[in-house]
This record gives sequence, structure tokens and C-alpha cells, in this order.
Amino acid sequence: MKKTRSGLAVLALSLLATTVLSQNVAINEDGSLPNPNAILDVKSFTKGVLIPRVSTNGRLSIPNTRGLLVYDTTTSSIWYNTGAAWQSLAPDGNSWLLNGNNISSNDTSKFIGTTTWRPLIFKVNNELAGFIDNSSRNTLLGSAAGIATNMSSGIQNTAIGYWSMHANIDGYSNTAAGFLALRTNTSGRHNTAIGTQSMDWNTLGNYNTATGELSLYQNTTGTYNTAVGLDALIYNGTGSYNTAIGAFATVASQNLTNATAIGYNASVNASNKVRIGNSSVTVIEGQVPFTTPSDGRYKYQVKEDVKGLDFIMQLRPITYQFDVKRFDALQRQPQNDKNAAPASNIIQASYDEASAIRRSGFIAQEVEKAADASGYNFSGIIKPKTEREHYSLSYESFVVPLVKGMQEQQQLINRHEQTIRRQEQKLAEQDAKAAQQQTKLAELQQQLSELTQLVQSIKSAR
Repeated sequence: MKKTRSGLAVLALSLLATTVLSQNVAINEDGSLPNPNAILDVKSFTKGVLIPRVSTNGRLSIPNTRGLLVYDTTTSSIWYNTGAAWQSLAPDGNSWLLNGNNISSNDTSKFIGTTTWRPLIFKVNNELAGFIDNSSRNTLLGSAAGIATNMSSGIQNTAIGYWSMHANIDGYSNTAAGFLALRTNTSGRHNTAIGTQSMDWNTLGNYNTATGELSLYQNTTGTYNTAVGLDALIYNGTGSYNTAIGAFATVASQNLTNATAIGYNASVNASNKVRIGNSSVTVIEGQVPFTTPSDGRYKYQVKEDVKGLDFIMQLRPITYQFDVKRFDALQRQPQNDKNAAPASNIIQASYDEASAIRRSGFIAQEVEKAADASGYNFSGIIKPKTEREHYSLSYESFVVPLVKGMQEQQQLINRHEQTIRRQEQKLAEQDAKAAQQQTKLAELQQQLSELTQLVQSIKSAR
């Protein structure tokens, strides 16, 4: 014991002397010099450093001293003093572990987040990867997701995915979920983009809904568009009020309005037009007939100027086959080739089946000439407005001129029957007159016979 006390005394004197003579101290087993940046450099290959060990009660009894360090034997953790309170360094019930945490209850006091109105921020490689802000009501999750929003006036935005809504400045009430979804949006609002690169090019477009990879991909300023499916409305740019439902369903140009394409690879090429299915479709079926509103209360400038036989007699009914695959290819934009619907044996078989059908009908250009020749403004011809559009015929519209033609034909029949009746009546009158003449002739013959007999009687009496 005396040896120990004397050893400690020597160590204390040595440390004191070292403190006086040097700015740092080294305690080690290999005689190395202390690190010049450390006041105390302790090194050992087999031993550790013991700091003061106190109970929780003992720790709390120590006056707050900033930088003080102790080991709490009650909590089995290391604590340091901030000058105002004690903080634990070791994992305990209030620490979040990198390898997971065992939460045994629904205690809402256990959470990851902030206790102020400041945003909760996540980073990867020291770059923004998550941002939850109650004040602006923005929720961003993903590398560079909505990064501009953090410095802007955009509110009520939700962005999930790498670079989703990356360029947003003052756009609000947008939802983007997917890689590069709504990436270039700056001021667009009330948009929903779900899927890889959905609405990627949008900048100012509002009230759009896109669901599916590359859906509404090129939309920039178009509004009120709805796209559902892979590549749906991919080439719409400034068009508005368009709808596409189905993989590769789209519009044939960037600026159509109120156009609708429904079905796989369906493409609509004009505003205010609905296209159902691609050209390989052979049947469009419904349990009840398709109807058109026809209430007289809403019809005005009613005229009876429908052409009948003059129009119908110039039509040339034909049978034909239709190159449906070539037709579909021409309906889509030239740059569609890189994203065109993938070819498959099933689709090719459908095209072959549709092309093999022997159809009955007319050629639209010939119908147009017949209408012009008869002076008929026939609504059944849908004429192209651009080079990319095509002629279409509404076959149900032929019912009206056919009805008119039947009426005109019946009128001709009626007039012919009236003529025949007049001729028959005239013949009957002629027959009656002839009968009268025959009767008179018979009477004259009778009188002549009687006169002849009288003459003969007189001659005999002489």
C-alpha cells in the first residue's frame, strides 16, 4: 500500500512537472510522444480509460458544469453536461439505432423528427434527399426531389422519387411519384403525375392527371388532360381537355383539344374526336344500340333540304379490304418510332385478321363528289383538316338520305299510280261511250229492220 501511494505521488508530481514544462501529456506503453493537438494523449493496446462512475442520483447531484463527463451506473450509459442539463451519449430508450429499434408500445412520444415548426430534412452524401415542412405543407422524398421548392413559394406539393418535381418554384397542390415525375414543373398547379417520367416536361400546365410511365411526358402547358397507361398522351404538348386510356393511347399532334383515345395503341388525330381501339379491332360491341340526342326542343333552323335520289343514285357501293397496320402507323407521329408499341405475334395476328375482312361500303372521296354534285351538305363525311388527318364516313348518316330517297321514290310511284288511274278512268269513260254508241247502233238497226219489213209489207199489199 505504501508502494502504491508513493507511486501515485510520483505520478502526480510527474504530471504536474509535465504540465509545467509541456503543453500536452502522453500516457502510453510504447514511449511515443503525445499528439501535438491533444492536451492528453492516452494509448494502450490492452487497456481502456475509466471515467468517473456514479449513479443517476449521484450524477444529478453534481452542479451543471459544461463539458463534464460521467458514466451513469444506473442507466449503464455515458452522460455529458451541456451547462444546463445532462444528455446521454449511449443508446437508451430515447435513442434511434442504426440497426433498428425495439418499440414495444404505441407511445407517440417516441419518434424521429423535430419538436419545432422547422422542417424535417434528410440528406444522402450531404445532398437533399427528404424534406417535410408543416408550414408550407410540402412533402419531398428522393434525391433532389422538389429541390427548388425548398427555396420558393410553392406549397402543398408532394414529390416522391429521384428528381421528381425538381424545378418547381411556385407551383402548388401538385403530386409527383416516380423517377423524374413532374421534373421540370415550375409554376404548374393541381397536377398529379404517377410513374417514371410522367409529365416530365410540364412547366405551366394545370389540372392534369397522368398515371403510367411516360404518361403526358411531353406536356408543357396543356391543361385538364387525363392520361392512364404506359406512354398515354406521351406526345401531347400544349393540347388541353384530352383523354387517353390504355397503353400507348395518344394524340397524333401536340395541340389537339377535347380529343379522346381509348384502348391499346389507340391514336386520335383531330380535336373533338373520340377514337376507340386501334385498327386491328374487328368488333365494337354493346348490349344496346348507340344513340344520339334527338330532342326537338333543342333543334333549331330546321330545314327539309336533304337530298335523296339525286345523291343516292350517284353513290358507288363497293367491297374492299383495308390496310389497318399501315393506317395505324400513319396516325402516330414520325418520332413515335422509338417509343412505339412493341410488336408481338398476337398483335400481328390481329392486324392480319382485320386486314383479311372483306368490307362493304363507299369511298369517302366519291361520296364527297356525289354530295357536291347534288348540292347536298352531307354531314356523314368527316373531311381532313390537315395532311395527317384522314377521311371518315358516318354510315348511320346515310339513313337520312336513304329515307328521303324512299320518300321521293314513293312519291314517284304515287304519281305514276295516279296517272294510271286517270288513264283507266278515261278508258272506262271511253268504254261507256262506246257502249252507248253500240246501243244506239242496235236501236238504229232495229228501226231499220222494222222499216224494211214495213216496206216489204206495202209492196206485198200492192
